[in-house]
Amino acid sequence: MTAIGFVVAAALGGVIRWRTASALGWIDGTLAVNLVGSFVLGLLMGQGDATTTVVGVAGLGTLTTWSTFIAEVVTEAAADRKRAVFYFTASLVGGVAAAWLGLQLG
Repeated sequence: MTAIGFVVAAALGGVIRWRTASALGWIDGTLAVNLVGSFVLGLLMGQGDATTTVVGVAGLGTLTTWSTFIAEVVTEAAADRKRAVFYFTASLVGGVAAAWLGLQLG
């Protein structure tokens, strides 16, 4: 049953990321899913059950994306360094803050 949940969560995470990026644009969409994913993972920390593992690893693992984030920072830096620095900083600081907030609320 865990394997089925893993596949479903991974599929949902990927679809949500694709839809968000399509609706907001790639940089804004990536920032949004990474911040939301950080927050939700913070909420899940400490639960330690199979559902947490499935949602955290499969669902949030496919929702959030480190490789796309890095590619977008590099691409954006070639076009607009200030925006790239803002995006990089907002993603890292915002992600840690969102995870911390999730931990506090969870």
